[in-house]
Amino acid sequence: MPKVKWEIKNLSSDLSLKDASRKVLSKKINKLKSTIKDYLKDETPENLHQIRIDVRRLRYNMELFISCFVRKKFLIFYDVVAKLQDATGKIRDTDVLLSNLQSIDLPETSRSKDSITKRIESGNIKLREELKLSLNEFLQSKSLKDFLKMLKK
Repeated sequence: MPKVKWEIKNLSSDLSLKDASRKVLSKKINKLKSTIKDYLKDETPENLHQIRIDVRRLRYNMELFISCFVRKKFLIFYDVVAKLQDATGKIRDTDVLLSNLQSIDLPETSRSKDSITKRIESGNIKLREELKLSLNEFLQSKSLKDFLKMLKK
């Protein structure tokens, strides 16, 4: 049977839950790190969207495996991942809001739409700058390093 793209190498039914969780979470973290590096090199909407996907996949897999790890240490990293998901979600929300505003037909004499759009765009730029800082901090963070060490034990 051919391998599917989401299949994780060396993951088999004879592994313990803890060993399986380590493989799954390691794979998800490595994918997220790669996607973040791609985004930081090229800040396209598609690369940002891929970060959102990878953060969600990591977070939801973490929720499945919390019982396999020391809860306190686990939750420190989980909170970092949740904050990244919130940050990418806010940017997505403002992108959708801007798109919806642009689709509204108002008379050309209406300045309110332009004023609102400019304020939202300004906030969006600020959110994106904050996200870049957060992503760089994430890649260098003690919580990421500690969590990766915990996965190797």
